[in-house]
Amino acid sequence: MKIERTAQGQFAIVQGSQRLVLERTQYEDIFYAVPLENASLYRLLNDTILGTDALRTVFRSIVAEAGGSEKAMAALQEAVKGVDPA
Repeated sequence: MKIERTAQGQFAIVQGSQRLVLERTQYEDIFYAVPLENASLYRLLNDTILGTDALRTVFRSIVAEAGGSEKAMAALQEAVKGVDPA
């Protein structure tokens, strides 16, 4: 899993063929929450940050492709540490 900064000032969570694009404020919510217990991070994303069913569907696909919620959230936390939103 990796985080990419887009030319439009957004951030993308990328896992294999899956790509979830977040606005800067959404990404900041994740960045400043880390480190966080994996289940809590999953709930933060699924229940709070991702506001549409379409985004949640992509998120769940990313989680599945990454090997499940524990592995995916651990990988996400590591990836987020390397990409400052500033």
